Amino acid sequence: MSNSSKVFFDWSFWFQWMMATTSGWVLGRFLLPNLSMVVIGVGIGVLQYLVLRYKIQHAWRWIVATVLGWTVGALLTYMFVVEGFDFLAGLLIGLSLGFAQWMILKQEVQWSAWWIVINIVGWTTGIGLLPGIFLTGVLAGAITGIAMEMLLRFPKPVLGENLN
Repeated sequence: MSNSSKVFFDWSFWFQWMMATTSGWVLGRFLLPNLSMVVIGVGIGVLQYLVLRYKIQHAWRWIVATVLGWTVGALLTYMFVVEGFDFLAGLLIGLSLGFAQWMILKQEVQWSAWWIVINIVGWTTGIGLLPGIFLTGVLAGAITGIAMEMLLRFPKPVLGENLN
C-alpha cells in the first residue's frame, strides 16, 4: 500500500458502510416486524459483507458473526432491559455485536479490539441517545464506518512478509 493511500480517508467506503448498516437496520424493522431483531442482524451482516468482501479474507464469516452477535444482543435486551432503557439496549447490542465481529476482524487487522469499543459507542448512540427508524442505523453506521475505514489501513502482516 502506498503512503498516499494511508493519508486520505476513503469516503466512498465510509458512505457504503453507513448505507449498508442503515439499510440493514431499516429493512429488518420493516420486513418481518415480529422477528425484527434477528432480521436486522441478517440484513446488516449481508449488506456489510458486500462492502467488506474485497477488504478481508473469507468475508462470508462476517455475516455469520453479525447474525450471531446481533441475535445474542437482542435476546439479552429482550430478557433484561425494561422499556425506556434504550441506552442499555444499545450497550448490550453493541457489546455482543462488536465482540462477535471482532472474532473475525482480529485475524485481519491490528488494533482490532477497538472494534468492540466502537460498536458499543455506535449502537449506544444510535439506539439509546438518538433513536429513530433511520437515524439509528445512520449514526451506528457512521461511527463504525469511520473506525472500520481506519482499522483496514493496518492489516496484520502475513507470516514471512517483509515488515519494512
